[in-house]
Amino acid sequence: MQRRTLLKLGAAAAAAGAGVPLFGYGSANAGPAPSTPFAVGVRQYNWTRGTRQVTTFVYYPAVGTPGGNPITNAPVASGVFPICEYTHGSGASPQRALAHIRPLAAAGFIVPAPVFTNASIGDTYNGNLPRDVSEAITRTIALNTGSDPLAGHINTAAVGVSGYSMGGMTTHALLTAYPDSRIKAAVPISCVDMGTPSSMVKANVMFIHGDRDATCPYSSARQAYSELPPTKAFLTFIGADHSGTSWGTTNTVAIRTWLDWMRWSLYGDLAARDRLPADAASSYSRWEFVAGTEVPPARYEAETAPAVCQGTIDSNHSGFSGTGFCNGTNAIGAYSQVTANATAAGTATLAIRFANGAETRPADLIVNGTTVATVSFENTGAWTTWSTRTLTAALNAGSNTVRLAPTTAAGLPNIDFIEVS
Repeated sequence: MQRRTLLKLGAAAAAAGAGVPLFGYGSANAGPAPSTPFAVGVRQYNWTRGTRQVTTFVYYPAVGTPGGNPITNAPVASGVFPICEYTHGSGASPQRALAHIRPLAAAGFIVPAPVFTNASIGDTYNGNLPRDVSEAITRTIALNTGSDPLAGHINTAAVGVSGYSMGGMTTHALLTAYPDSRIKAAVPISCVDMGTPSSMVKANVMFIHGDRDATCPYSSARQAYSELPPTKAFLTFIGADHSGTSWGTTNTVAIRTWLDWMRWSLYGDLAARDRLPADAASSYSRWEFVAGTEVPPARYEAETAPAVCQGTIDSNHSGFSGTGFCNGTNAIGAYSQVTANATAAGTATLAIRFANGAETRPADLIVNGTTVATVSFENTGAWTTWSTRTLTAALNAGSNTVRLAPTTAAGLPNIDFIEVS
């Protein structure tokens, strides 16, 4: 299966009347994705997986003027950004796939793009490329807690994957034959069916394909789509071949649909969700959507009412989500609290995002007035380096108070948010 030309995503899609569910698998209460584009930076990492070279270019939102080519080692923009990996087609490279990669990074995503120039389709079937992509994701996540400039800027719980042709096959393989359970969103472009969906992966999946594709048959992608559980969508470009040359030279329709799929799935941006039918609307494409019922984690920012911070709301350390974080008073019992809603009683997973540039800080987790656990928040290396601690607790149906109360005079670390699922 030889790669022809870089897929040109453009021309257009007709909206269907399928409704869009309230939630995807991303962080639905994270708030809207960035509303204005970023400049794009890029850093090269010479990673390996065993004896295999997994050289990866990581593209990211950068400080600077939006537009233009990616800037090598540019300063990272302020904020915390989801991961959206991209795998190029056979015989290509990340640099030759910038028409796909650059819009993702400019829209507010960290985009690891491994170099598979010498790989073949067989490397997808035998699992090498899917495993290489998983390794690149693992290494990218690790950057968040190291000394790398991207540290503190990566939402490690929000992971998406995408790719074209051989890369689309690799993307689908990560949902099926070689699953990666961290994936929350996927966009396979011009792919073929890579096997039975894995129960390990719970992701929003959108296929993009031309119905005249003779290289990666449209019928195979349709089979893959039919096998996947919701939430899923299919954007068909009518009359388009594998290279996309019959789609026109603009990429507005497909790119904007792709970006809003990722904004919704990884940022929990409900406005992006609502734009999807209009994004896909035009005279020579078709939009299909099947809603799921899964509810993702709900994010409660520590600085936003009805949260209570016994201290100050600060924004002087970069990498936080929302508008700031809770900098608690250094005293026993000076708490950070959120009010979480549950549709039914049961055990919830609580993901607490924090930064601690000093000594270990122990605290009680108090739910509805009862201490249910004690947690020690370790030194994260710097106040700009954010980490996540995961706990479980029983919640009642309806409103619940979730409080972190320090047990020493050192107080709490800086608390960014608590996600409840």
